[in-house]
Amino acid sequence: MLRDALPPLLSKDLSPAESRGLGELLTVAAECAERTGAQGVIPGLDPIADRRGSSRLVSQARRLRAALAGT
Repeated sequence: MLRDALPPLLSKDLSPAESRGLGELLTVAAECAERTGAQGVIPGLDPIADRRGSSRLVSQARRLRAALAGT
């Protein structure tokens, strides 16, 4: 379900106020991927995971990408 819900949210150029809560959603997605062993690519995830910084949004995007890559 999250695999389908995330791409439209990640592909938008959201302001900080609009992206509030997206980090938490990525946390849930990362936990699901880690527990189930899901693999693959989610469109729009890489540009966020490649950003500088350590905000919850960026750190959880990195975590989800790693989980989906099986690393």
